[in-house]
Amino acid sequence: MRVELLIFLFCLIALVSNKGLKLEFSWTRITYQWPRDGQYLKRQTKTESRYRGSGGGGRGSDVITFEGMTNANEFEVSTQGGRESREPPNNIDYQFVNNIPMGTNVWRNKLFVTVPRRRLGVPSTLNYVPLDSPQKQNVPLIPYPNWGINLYPGPRENFVSVYRVGVDPCDRLWFVDTGIIETPGNTTIVKPSEIIIIDLKTDRIVQRYSIPADQVTPTSNLASVVIDVTEDTCLNAYAYIPDLGGYGLIVYSLRDNRSWKVRHNYFYLEPLSGEFYIAGHHFQWNDGIFSVELTDLKKDGYRDMYFHSMAGTNMYKVSTKILRNETMATRSYHEDDFQLIGNRGPNSQTSSADLHKPTNIMFLGLVNENALGCVNMNLMTAGVVQKDDQRMIYPSDVKVVKDRVYVLTNTMPEFLYGRLNYDEVNFRVWQNTVQEAVEGTKCAHPRPSRPY
Repeated sequence: MRVELLIFLFCLIALVSNKGLKLEFSWTRITYQWPRDGQYLKRQTKTESRYRGSGGGGRGSDVITFEGMTNANEFEVSTQGGRESREPPNNIDYQFVNNIPMGTNVWRNKLFVTVPRRRLGVPSTLNYVPLDSPQKQNVPLIPYPNWGINLYPGPRENFVSVYRVGVDPCDRLWFVDTGIIETPGNTTIVKPSEIIIIDLKTDRIVQRYSIPADQVTPTSNLASVVIDVTEDTCLNAYAYIPDLGGYGLIVYSLRDNRSWKVRHNYFYLEPLSGEFYIAGHHFQWNDGIFSVELTDLKKDGYRDMYFHSMAGTNMYKVSTKILRNETMATRSYHEDDFQLIGNRGPNSQTSSADLHKPTNIMFLGLVNENALGCVNMNLMTAGVVQKDDQRMIYPSDVKVVKDRVYVLTNTMPEFLYGRLNYDEVNFRVWQNTVQEAVEGTKCAHPRPSRPY
């Protein structure tokens, strides 16, 4: 494949007329559906697991249930001016200036929103809002599956910090709890990073797996997870977890309850692509492999996995046939297992991306452009779905759910290097159908010509 195929002119997107995205939710500041007194204090645990592998990396799995409100219970949404009327209880540490959403995903009527603990004062890291909520601005986040397991400090099994989540066809929620409080200058490792799986139909944790210490480094950052599974192979799922700071890819086998780390030069940052200019701030980042995207199953029963570094503009791929075989995945020399597809062009640094498998159209969060880009991997054409230098600053997460694309933008560079104005909208979730999103761009499949 010619490497020049993916040299795209994303800068021309402003000239393209297309439908783009629709604003679904927005927040000036993040607030929560606060618990009633004592609601989150009662807890039960059961030492049973649906998945028992032979691997040695994970510790015993607990199915954890909570009394009180879960995602199946009724909830209240304030409609008074977009602000929640109840105040947080005195024993919950809440500092709204430290709450910045990073990830989103959808299951049925739930839009998940994660708030990692990059600072203290984050009361809950894993949350959701109902998609059909009549309130669209400043809707309070509802901790999932309950307040109790999201509180920090708390018992060891509590969630510490979650960046992004995956939803699989078997109605399960997957995520990595990094176990780290990232207070600037005082990072605290609360517990080892672990993979957690929740049965979305029962709100129960069905698997926990602690990632072995030799698969992480002091600079590791496990900020996303992608699941390789079908409805017919639920017990044989694989998770792919990019390590953007440790420059590797962790592969986890649910059947074997075992993980291994893949290393390759393509996982590193690209030195000439580490410059960013976003929201008026110049800075350098050294993030390596940031996001991975899976194609549909090929004839050999495996998928291609596309991947890229955040500090980079190249796109690569590797077959999951290699990744799912621990011996092949961890060998020191990979020959041509990993392939360079091409370069996306200047200023095309990308955070999260996702692939619409039926059309093979990829959506990319173009952080240096404040835009959502697209690539038609069949036609090798590219365009931009929407660009907005005021309202789309830093597309942090991109998810394709069935035939719809969702994007979370969070103005993060201003949070890190400036000061957010919490009287203005800072955080947004956008959505549209895949077909409408790419209409008018070069990513759209050409319509058949009319016979004359």
